[in-house]
Amino acid sequence: DLAIEVAGTLLPARSYRAVVERIDPLTYDINHVRLRLVDPAAMTFEPGQYIQLDRPASAECPGVSRAYSMASRPSETDIVELMIRRVPNGMMSVWVHECLAIGDEVSLTGPFGEFALSSRKLPMVWVAGGSGMSPFWSMVHHLREIGNTRKVYFFFGAVALRDLFLVDEWRTLEAELDWLEFIPAISGGEENWDGERGLITEVIARHLPEIPSPLEAYLCGSPGMCNAACNVLTDNGVNERMIFFDKFA
Repeated sequence: DLAIEVAGTLLPARSYRAVVERIDPLTYDINHVRLRLVDPAAMTFEPGQYIQLDRPASAECPGVSRAYSMASRPSETDIVELMIRRVPNGMMSVWVHECLAIGDEVSLTGPFGEFALSSRKLPMVWVAGGSGMSPFWSMVHHLREIGNTRKVYFFFGAVALRDLFLVDEWRTLEAELDWLEFIPAISGGEENWDGERGLITEVIARHLPEIPSPLEAYLCGSPGMCNAACNVLTDNGVNERMIFFDKFA
């Protein structure tokens, strides 16, 4: 991650115990997991940061930890929400999707990371795909709560309709917030879609001439997507020092 000017002070990480409060499917391979903190009962974090979730050791699997960006808003200090995509044969994500249940107790450590909004007043381009939406879900609700006026253009890429999620919720926010523009796109060939088509980098390139500059860009998702988006942005005159990213490896 690039170090950026963050509004506020990032606090040191610590260990927490939490209870699984809800598990909701967002797509066929992404679950939204809501955890309620038990001990300590509150966490202070910046939207965009992540936690390390622990899977306890068992006879079948050694204990493992994985990093997940938080989707919860900082004002809900007792809640941690995660968007966890099932990775084939992933020791953590398969356990989350197949074994984790409401009422289970889990341990986690955090918050970590410097992928957080700067204190500048420039327009922002957000780019994500899949569970890379997670930090932006936290950010948009935080900005809504604090009375943000910075313009936000959120480009969300998917291969097919089944990979899109929370579209209605983003549309509702877009209708409410005059500073938010939501631009979902699919790269597949399905006919029942009247939105943007093409790779998300192609969609960004089409829209960049309409976006005021200078601007900041925040990218979250696979390394390939982040690198490709960064190239499109810099090729179109965006200063690379104003591009920040969280790559899901």
